[in-house]
Amino acid sequence: MLIIPPIIFGGMIPSALALTPDDTFYAKQWYLLQIQAEKAWDITTGSPDVIVAVVDTAMDIDHEDLKENIWTNTRETFGNSVDDDGNGFADDIHGWNFLDRSNDVRPRDGAGTEHGRVHATLVASLIAARGNNGVGIAGVAWRIKIMPVVALDADGGGSTGDVANAIYYAVNNGADIINLSLEGYQDAPDVDAAIAHARSMGVLTVAAAGNAEEVAGVDVDMQRVFPVCLSTDTSFGLIGVGSTDRADRRAAFANYGSCIQVSAPGDDVFGAQPTDPSTGAGYGSGFSGTSLAAPLVAGTAALIKSLRPDWGWAELRERIMSTAAPVDHLQDDAYRGRIGRGRLDMAAAVTGLVGMPPPQEPQTLSATIPGRDTRVRVRTATVSSMVDVAPYGMKDQRGARAAFADVDGDGSAEIVVVPASGRAGTWVVLSADGTERMRGNVATDLREGLIVTATSGGFVLADPRGGRAWGVDAKGVVTPFYPYGTGYRAGLDMVSLLGKGSSVDEWHLRRVVEADI
Repeated sequence: MLIIPPIIFGGMIPSALALTPDDTFYAKQWYLLQIQAEKAWDITTGSPDVIVAVVDTAMDIDHEDLKENIWTNTRETFGNSVDDDGNGFADDIHGWNFLDRSNDVRPRDGAGTEHGRVHATLVASLIAARGNNGVGIAGVAWRIKIMPVVALDADGGGSTGDVANAIYYAVNNGADIINLSLEGYQDAPDVDAAIAHARSMGVLTVAAAGNAEEVAGVDVDMQRVFPVCLSTDTSFGLIGVGSTDRADRRAAFANYGSCIQVSAPGDDVFGAQPTDPSTGAGYGSGFSGTSLAAPLVAGTAALIKSLRPDWGWAELRERIMSTAAPVDHLQDDAYRGRIGRGRLDMAAAVTGLVGMPPPQEPQTLSATIPGRDTRVRVRTATVSSMVDVAPYGMKDQRGARAAFADVDGDGSAEIVVVPASGRAGTWVVLSADGTERMRGNVATDLREGLIVTATSGGFVLADPRGGRAWGVDAKGVVTPFYPYGTGYRAGLDMVSLLGKGSSVDEWHLRRVVEADI
């Protein structure tokens, strides 16, 4: 089961001094000044083409500060009970509710705890409350779209199955970024697979580190927390977020450890909450939690994506981490190096992105057949650039098979080359410019070379005339396995191999491969 980390309710917030946007309560949003929001808004306030999915509790999509920024599924006709766009969900105009299997994502009056009732609306407002509109507050990204996907109930709990399905829905319906302000203390394979799918589609997942107020935070290296601790494996394309206070110190309730890549303010936050129908009040103060730090990071990722729509999860994640403000020197010894690269800096994250070089042209990869000089070629569609490599020397004539693979999980493709004939199974990993990164050998008794396919954070080799296969990870560690048993000798192809799979004992990369299928 996954739950949202509890929001800790506290006192009123002292007003900040600056008042750049004209939103009524902007002076109460101290955390935006802390992360240099005003300088960032001079560069961008976001693009409506960027979509952030909030997988959470029910959300007040009619709130005055959110309604203009709620995602609309323009391929669907509301009210006809027909799945017009064929995505499996009829009338999903503004997202989907996986608890009651309906298109109603709004909270029910009087249902659940205050924590659960407020949560999604508060999270969404921190990401994308409409800024400079003369009412309420300003979100980080004023013009992007929020996709509500309900997977947690009004008490803040929910099943891993619903969370996984919500992630798949978000990815399949165009989300660029997914905010997960939720936690669990057991790894959930269904959620893992969904997040891996998001990564394979270029989507960045932002996850809260979780809270433990009664013990002043949990060391997540001693007590693992999920999904945030998937962040240490780039197969999942996830950034883990901790929380800081007004002094840029770790917030007393916030979990800490190696699963956290960046921290953001999450202590005594002012934000939107579902509008009270009797009083019309739709804002509140004194909220705290890593659940509220994560949306500040998600909103910043949306601003970056607005400037660089060609960037995927890896570039967004690295940009946020590399531009974080150093605050390690302000921490107690026990927490130094344990709250990520630093505190989120919105201005630094978006500065200098306008006018950056456009993405490179798509590349094609080819290799020569056996009997000719073994060459591997990489070229762009217009042949404006070409790399020509002889990975086995100028006189080798075994031919080659090659595949693009993000071996090191950094979001950029390497080239994996294997011989197309001969008995020696020597594999080579090259950078896109042809520079050799590493090589190794898996066999010297093959009949017809090797075949190769990519996985996230590694690659797979197989014997096309035997029964053996090998998983190779980012460090070049080779793990042999026999997908059809040690007695099988009829040969392998990648379609049957990936369809068959293997046990974890046989091959430790199985989870990554299955997530990519």
